[in-house]
Amino acid sequence: MPPPLDVEKQKFTFGDSWTVAFKYDDSRFYRDGPERLKGELEERSKNATKTVPQATRAVDIIGLHQEDGLLLLEAKDFRGHRIENKNRLQGQVILEVALKTRDTVAGLLGAGRKAVTEFPSADLLAAVQPGKTVTVVLWLEDDTFQDEQKTKAALNQLNGVLKAKLAWMNVRTLVQSSSAPTKLRDLTVTNLPGAGQPNP
Repeated sequence: MPPPLDVEKQKFTFGDSWTVAFKYDDSRFYRDGPERLKGELEERSKNATKTVPQATRAVDIIGLHQEDGLLLLEAKDFRGHRIENKNRLQGQVILEVALKTRDTVAGLLGAGRKAVTEFPSADLLAAVQPGKTVTVVLWLEDDTFQDEQKTKAALNQLNGVLKAKLAWMNVRTLVQSSSAPTKLRDLTVTNLPGAGQPNP
C-alpha cells in the first residue's frame, strides 16, 4: 500500500489495490528533467511578432491500480479563493489539466527510456500502452459545491469538457470532489487542517 499523499490541503489515502502512488510534480526526475524544458519562443501572426513563454507541466499524482490501471490526478482546491478562481473554474482549469496530462505522458515516455529509481518507470510506461486503462482525474473543491445534485451536475459538465480536450488520447476522464460520491476505487480523500481557508 503506498503512503498517503498531501496535496492542496487534502490527504489522498490509497488502499491495498494500489501498487504505486507518488507526487510526480515533486519527483526528482521531473524537477531535473522535464521541468527544465522551458524558455521563450517567438510566434508570428500576420505582421506581428510576440514572445511567448513555454514550460513543461505535470500532474500532482501518478498512481497504478491493480485492476483500474494508470491514474493521472490533478488536485485543485478553490475554497476560500472564489473570486480569483472564478475564470479558472469556468474552463481554464480544464485546459490546464489537459496540458498537464499531455506533458506528464511525455515525461513517462522519457522516464521509461532511462534508468529511474524513484518510481517504477517501466511499469508506468507499460500502463499507457494500447488496451490499457488510463484515467485522468481532476479532483476539484470549490465553495459553490454545497448541494450534492448541483455539484454532480457541475462536475459532469466539466468532465464533458475535459473528455473532449483529451479525446485524442483515448483516456477515461473524471472530475471528482469530496462533495459528491467518488468513482475511484480504494481511494479516500480527507481534509487537512486549514482546508477551505485562504492562505494567511
